[in-house]
Amino acid sequence: MADVKIKKPTGPSGCPAETPAGSAAGTQQSPVRRALRPRNVASFLLALAVLYLVYQELLGLDWREPWTTVRGASAGLFALAFAVFYCSYPLRALRWRVLLANAGYGRGYTSGDGRPIPSIFGLTRIMYLAWFANCITVARLGEAYRAYLLKRAAGVSFAVTLGTVLAERVLDLAVLAAMMGAGVLAVSFLLPSGSSSLPPEVLWALAVGLILSSVAVAGLLAMRSLRGAVEWALPKRLHGFYARLEHGVVGSIRGELALLVDLSAAGWAIEVAALYGVAEAVGAPVPVAGALMVALAASLLLTVPFTPGGLGFTEAGMVVLLQWLGLDLATAGAVTLLFRLINYWSIVVLGSVLYVSFRDQRRLAESRKE
Repeated sequence: MADVKIKKPTGPSGCPAETPAGSAAGTQQSPVRRALRPRNVASFLLALAVLYLVYQELLGLDWREPWTTVRGASAGLFALAFAVFYCSYPLRALRWRVLLANAGYGRGYTSGDGRPIPSIFGLTRIMYLAWFANCITVARLGEAYRAYLLKRAAGVSFAVTLGTVLAERVLDLAVLAAMMGAGVLAVSFLLPSGSSSLPPEVLWALAVGLILSSVAVAGLLAMRSLRGAVEWALPKRLHGFYARLEHGVVGSIRGELALLVDLSAAGWAIEVAALYGVAEAVGAPVPVAGALMVALAASLLLTVPFTPGGLGFTEAGMVVLLQWLGLDLATAGAVTLLFRLINYWSIVVLGSVLYVSFRDQRRLAESRKE
């Protein structure tokens, strides 16, 4: 009797379907539990140590001065900056939806049990929960949590979702490096003659951004051509995972690249506008080009894997850059405090509320099914 070959199930666009064994292990552990791990607790302590060393020992900052500046800030302008910053989430969710559609998970997709891709609001909620996870854990574990949440919501392959997130990060890095380079050049021309040269921290941040974006783009373009070598190095049971990951990365940027770049640039521009608004709230004379450079450098420092959300390193970098732009230490500290209140601490607080609400809603839905 002839051997019968069983064809493996496929997902959208011929992508291999994900089996239960193909999903990443350990993604079901909540971000809150991960945050309480000894490594994360140690990273928070490291962040506090960095903050103390930079502000108290190196800069000699008296916190009473920036706190006085913060208390005198315009509440209206700060609220406007807060609202502007949060406009970036639906915009980034729209970009993610385009990436998912390019990978075959568009409006017409439904999972085996009829679950469609979430709306922009649903994707925004998933993204915000992922950012919350990034703020309380190290090594950006929120990206895996995002893939896990989308798999639960719509049955989308965990590996494919990770691929779209990786493509998203490559787009962000490439656009960030280009915009930051433009900001550095603009600031250099705007500063009066005789001003000090760019701080080494800025040059290092720009160099790191350029290197990372170049390596990331090169790696993305080489994923398909290197599949044979990667599969040779990987155990056979991981070949399907790599194929789905590759499909998510390469497939998600095949179409509408110009739109994806525009949405990425708009997302960064919103963060720049939020920082500019915070500076205006405390009456700090920061030029738009300077706000561009500081905000993007801060975003690059957010990826430092040693502390949650780059805590400690981001604040130190922002104070140094704002001082270089001509702000006194107290004002630079006040701008940094208010901006980090928006792009870090508000996410920790509001994300905690959303996480508990989301978990309770999911448990209620599961109990109704039973």
